[in-house]
Amino acid sequence: MKKVLIVEDDEKVAKALYLRVKGAGYETSVAYDALDGVITAAKMKPDAVLLDINLPAGHGFNVAQRIQAIMPSHRPIIFITASRKPGLFDRAVKLGASGFVEKPYDPAQLLELLHNVLEKTITRSSADTEALA
Repeated sequence: MKKVLIVEDDEKVAKALYLRVKGAGYETSVAYDALDGVITAAKMKPDAVLLDINLPAGHGFNVAQRIQAIMPSHRPIIFITASRKPGLFDRAVKLGASGFVEKPYDPAQLLELLHNVLEKTITRSSADTEALA
């Protein structure tokens, strides 16, 4: 069974993501801040990470870099954010993001994106189905 780590500080969003991802058949864990996200990733060795950008105890981009540094091979990371700050998408792409999803997101599209990156397909999309370039 593929393992997915959700790093999200908003408890309601985290719970909704957890229920959807678990319901789709993935082993799922949740971390609520940056530090816990890195620690959980090191222990769990997830196959993919759903990662909020704005987190307590650190920034999602820093978490992504640390996860990439401690994993023996590439793990797909899908960034999720409510922020509309310029440059976030570009920064995610530079870090090798497998997806970039803006809140509010379409749950079906997010699960499809997750499935695609876990199955190593070439398709990459955000919530509005815009492909990463």
